[in-house]
Amino acid sequence: MDFVELHRWFAPISKDQELNPEYGAHWGARLSGWLDWSGLLQRCRVVVLAEAASGKSEEFRNQARQLSLQGKPSFYLRIEELADQGFEAALGPGEAHSYEAWRTGPAEGWFFLDSIDEARLNRKSFESALKRLARESGPALERANIFISCRVTDWRNDDDRRAIREWLPAHRKAEAPVDKGDEAKLLEPLFDERKTTELPQRPEAAPHELLVVQIVPLDGKQSAALASAAGVADSETFAAAIVKAGLEAFRQRPGDVLDLASYWNERNEFGSLAAMVDYGIERKLAEREPHRPDNDSLAPAKARHGAESLAAALSLGKSFTLRAPGGQTDPSLMAGAIEPARMLDEWSDAECNALLRRGFLLPQPSAGCAFTIGEHKNISPHDGWTVCYGTVVLVLKFGISFLPTVMALRHSCHRCGRLPLGWHCGTPTFATRSFAASPLY
Repeated sequence: MDFVELHRWFAPISKDQELNPEYGAHWGARLSGWLDWSGLLQRCRVVVLAEAASGKSEEFRNQARQLSLQGKPSFYLRIEELADQGFEAALGPGEAHSYEAWRTGPAEGWFFLDSIDEARLNRKSFESALKRLARESGPALERANIFISCRVTDWRNDDDRRAIREWLPAHRKAEAPVDKGDEAKLLEPLFDERKTTELPQRPEAAPHELLVVQIVPLDGKQSAALASAAGVADSETFAAAIVKAGLEAFRQRPGDVLDLASYWNERNEFGSLAAMVDYGIERKLAEREPHRPDNDSLAPAKARHGAESLAAALSLGKSFTLRAPGGQTDPSLMAGAIEPARMLDEWSDAECNALLRRGFLLPQPSAGCAFTIGEHKNISPHDGWTVCYGTVVLVLKFGISFLPTVMALRHSCHRCGRLPLGWHCGTPTFATRSFAASPLY
């Protein structure tokens, strides 16, 4: 399938703020502080975080291609190849000459490095790749605008920021003085005084400072455009059916939309919520990138079992966060989070990490943890798709007669808050693990 231009938005992320797509819907993308590619391309150093199936690699390839068509030096490189084989080997066919012309010339260049998580899966050092790029670019590094992609769960905020600033420093560029006319000089004090009375605006990072952004989920128009490109004949009917079936949370990533479009094209309708949740999870648990080295680490049946175990633990434990592996976590944002390795204590580290990288997780980069299943706004601020899926898992496993028991136990947990989580679990083994992980719930 050819690239489909969706005009994606990117939200700068901070330590204590979760990405909220509703801000853009209510206030507009720009008032919410979001940037599109035209804004990102003005920056010198940018990290783009995205979960699986968000289309970050396709966006990087397309931007490199579009800049090249405009006659601007631009290069798409895989970080693992850069770390392992060197810069020239990582370049595409015929790009070595273009790179050398850029390196020895005066023009700016754009480099799209994809991606940190792939390099780490292949046991390649991200820092080694940065060192190679810095060494081979030499003084021309001052003219390089560098974009780096990573899955949210693989981003090591403090360490990776330090490495980028150390090996790919960007300094403030000299700005040409603006010649203001006499009239502008007279009016400028009036406008400066007016600015002091306006509401304070969110401070913007300077172009030379490192900017970390997260890809904003698709809105209705973007998902409809992608569905049309995927062969959906009537995108309006398709979009209306999504809303009617309560599947809005399942169309936020390009991969999700393609799954829904495939289902719709085969059946011309959507199934029940339970059936669509089951279908979506099945697709998300299957790694979309066939050459990822962790594909062989986890069999499909085991991936499903692990996802069900974590979803049930989150649902009955009244939590919707999991600790991400290997990341720095903010303790203030991790209250109630569950440690996946304790719930899957018979799994190897490779199997746990492979499961947590699959697309059924919705990461939260500021906390260093991962929200499971999808948006948690469809039921209540505290019960969401994680809880919904966990309940669906238990009902599918033990029958519809088990639903009143689940809801009653959850209600009791909410009222007294001290029931052992292990009391609620469907199997002795799972109960033992749950009780050990969260003995006071």
